[in-house]
Formats: sequence, C-alpha cells, structure tokens
Amino acid sequence: MPPRIARSWALAAALLPALAFAPVTFGSEVSIAARTRPAALAGGWYPEGRAALVSAAHLLMRVGRPEPPPVVRPVALVVPHAGWNYSGPVAGTAYRLLKPGDFDRVVVVGPSHHEAFRGYAIDDASAYRTPAGDVPLCEGAFAALRGPEAQPVPAAVGPEHSVEIQLPFLQAALGRFCLVPVLVGDTGAGDERAFAERLASLDDGRTLFVFSSDFSHYGPRFDYQPFGALSDGAAPKVRALDERAVALLSRLDGAGFRDYLRETGNTICGRHGLSTMLELLPRIAPAARTATLGRYASTDIPTLRDDSSVAYVAMAFVRDGAPPAGEPLLSAPRLLDAPPDTPSVAPDDAARLVRLARAALDTELRGTGDLQGQLAAWPRGAERERRQGVFVTLNRKNATAADGRLRGCIGQPEPTFPLYYGTVQAALGAALRDPRFPPVTGTELAGLEVEVTVLSPRRPVASAAEIRIGTHGVVLEKEGKAALFLPQVAPEQGWSVEQTLEALCEKAGLPNGAWREGARLSVFTGQVIGERP
Repeated sequence: MPPRIARSWALAAALLPALAFAPVTFGSEVSIAARTRPAALAGGWYPEGRAALVSAAHLLMRVGRPEPPPVVRPVALVVPHAGWNYSGPVAGTAYRLLKPGDFDRVVVVGPSHHEAFRGYAIDDASAYRTPAGDVPLCEGAFAALRGPEAQPVPAAVGPEHSVEIQLPFLQAALGRFCLVPVLVGDTGAGDERAFAERLASLDDGRTLFVFSSDFSHYGPRFDYQPFGALSDGAAPKVRALDERAVALLSRLDGAGFRDYLRETGNTICGRHGLSTMLELLPRIAPAARTATLGRYASTDIPTLRDDSSVAYVAMAFVRDGAPPAGEPLLSAPRLLDAPPDTPSVAPDDAARLVRLARAALDTELRGTGDLQGQLAAWPRGAERERRQGVFVTLNRKNATAADGRLRGCIGQPEPTFPLYYGTVQAALGAALRDPRFPPVTGTELAGLEVEVTVLSPRRPVASAAEIRIGTHGVVLEKEGKAALFLPQVAPEQGWSVEQTLEALCEKAGLPNGAWREGARLSVFTGQVIGERP
C-alpha cells in the first residue's frame, strides 16, 4: 500500500510546523498531592502531545543558533512569552544554554494578563502540568516568599500564559527540576525591593531565575503608537525604544529603567517583573555580566501582516565567567533546503534517525522512550538545520497475507523540516494519522518495524519513459490532485512503470489512464534505512 503525506500544524508559516519525553515527575522535593494546575495552552500556544512538544522545543533551541551552545551557566534569563509560532526561536536562544542537571529549582516570574491585583501572586498548588509531564512546585518556597506584598491570588493563575509557556522549554532543557511560579501585578519600587529580598533567600547556586516578558506592544491594538503607524516607518524608532530598555537591563540600572518607563510609557508587559530582577541581581550577583541572545518583533516574521507588533527579547545574566558571545538572533530564522548534491546520510546518522523514530513512538504511545536523549545527541551545525523530505513506514513483523505488512506510512515529500525533526513528525504521523488505519497502540509497537526513507529533491520528467522502477519514487499531479509512491513501493508490489502510474491515478482519485495526457510527473530517489535487530 502507498504512503500518505503528512500535514502538520504550522509554527509560523515563515519557519516551522506542529510544534517529550515520558510524563514524569520532575524533582524530588515534593510529592504530588492536593492540586495540579492543568495545561491551558497545549494545542494552541505550543504543541499538544508529549513527543511533538519536546521535539518542537529542541527544534526551537537549535534553529536560531545552530552551533553548539557555549559552556555557560546563567543565574537569570529574560525570555518572551508569546506563542511558540512567534517568539519561540527567541526563547530558544536562551534555553539552549541550559543542560540537564544545571539546576534543581527554577523561579519563573511573569506578569498577570488576566487579573488585576497589587503585588505578587504566589501559588500553593502541588504541580503544574504540561503534555510533557507534571512539574512539582518546590517545597518551602511558598512560605519563604509569602509576605505583605506576596499572597495567593487564585483567580490570576488559571488562564495565565506567562509562566506556563516557559515550562516545556525548561522540561526539554533541564529534565528534572521543581518550580516556583510567581505572577506580578501592580508594584512600586518598595514592593520590588522587598520581594527581591525574599527571592534572594532562594539563591543557593542551584536555582535559576527566569523573568518572562514581551517588550513593546505597539500599534492601534495596544493603544500605543507615539511614533505613528508602523506603515509610516515607525518600526526603527520602536526598535530603538526597546534597545534603550535592553541597555538599562544590561547595566542593572533599576532607577534608570523606572525613569525610562515613566518617560516613554513603553508597553513592556513584564516591566514590574524586570524591575524586580534589577533589585534581585545586585543582591545575588552584583558583578553579573549580560548578553542579548535574540531580539526581533512579530512584524519581522515575513509572512505576518499586521498594523501592530510585539517585540521579543532574550537575555542571559551570568554570575561568573564570560557571557555567551556572538551576534544575537535579529530576525525570524528561515530554514534552507538541502542542496541537490547533498550526500547520502552517513551510517551513524542513519542509525540515529531510526532511533529517533522509534523513540518518538515509544515516548508518545508508551511513555518510555528516550526522545529527549536522542534529540540531544543529534549533531549540531548549520547544515544540520537544512530541510529534507523524509517518510517513516511502519511494517508488521509477522503479518499474514490477509493482514498485509503495512501499518502506516506518512511523511513530507517536499523539504519542510530539518531531518531530525521531520523524522519525528513522520513517525508520529505514520502511527497516529494515516487515514487508512486505526491509530497504533502502545501494545503494538514491539511487533512493528520502523523504516525511514530520506528523499532527494524531486525533479520533473518529460515522460514515463524516464522513470526507473527500483530507483525512482514518483509524484503524479493533474487537475489539482496529486499522489506519491516511495521508490520501494513499485518493486514491493511487482509493478511495471505503467502499473505504477495507474495505481497513482487511483490513489489521486483520477480516472484510469489519466497519466497519459496533461499530467505532471516528477521523480526522486530515496535512501531507505531500516531497523537492525
């Protein structure tokens, strides 16, 4: 039976798709008991599903800066909190600095977008949930932070995105940790100094402080456009406005930052949290050094057309040693296609691809796969982020003639994703979204073989005479309909070229013989990589 083509949820049309490891408990400080906050953003702001989520997080931690991350251990990060379609690559430039075991505890401080209150809202839940698992709240932190300016505000927690959006990144980057979530309402300098003292009490060398904020919200939708419409050339002025804020944050200039906010009215949603950070860092890391890792606005995403914009910034503050070097990410990354002369996948990479596909299935369907480890092991470099077509086929090991061997086959015939990410997406599609079969279950996995086919770029052919059975995969297009066979399909079925084209017509919903006139034919080759016992 022929393969199916995957259609994936898009992560910004300019860049990526649908954007996990097993659902585990992260950290050992606390047992899950009373209340777990459910995920509110899965399937919208970030992908739904364990394997899809962790693979998307790894993709975003790579595409903005594909080279290996420096050996840097930040004490604090500033990260954006829009949907991953928009700010994910900027956030990824910060989270790529982390590695498993770096921190036991993470404090995430974000603004409240849904509930107005004075001071800080701290949560006494037991855990926060994402599709990648439950993250426990840290034992003792609630009591340490509670005070006149910090109290539980239950109504602020439910739909709020500024903390939750960070958690899958932290799960993918760190593995095990416990969480201290803090929402910030309306605060003054006195509140910020007092709460910074409480936060400083948590600084034990194993705690990371994450400050969640988008920067300027500009345009009529936000009722803030001191430089006029974006279409009239305001964008450079807005960018300079945010650069002033970044410079003040880099200097840990709390008084200057507050003066700047009063002067400009800049709509930085996490401004009170950032002011708190500027009170905290002089207390715990007075010599902190800073690097801006990423900075662009939503209107810099090529396919986005809007009269308003939101700016996204990522920064790292390092207590000891040099901050990360290199130029920041200043525009939404665009992935390039692998060139036509790309060599075959090397044996080591071929084995990695099959392990990735298997780990994705085990992670998603059984909760036991080491997808996190397989993604982390995939080599880095700009050439590793080039897009290539890839399919995953699932075959029954001991199928009867009546059952047939095929259990699912889906992929991307056009270069869409980097090979490691495309393989994960194709594996999940073959198991769960091939419309010819019911979804694969976890109990079936041991009886299935995984086969990965890496596709070359396709090229048009003038006639069926150029098609070589056993060498070429074939795509047929006519009247807005299309169908594809991988190179191994025709030999497996014992088909000639003519029989292959007739089967393609049937698959595309075209009449017999439709390939003979007016159809567009193209071919490609495929490197077939199977599992080895």
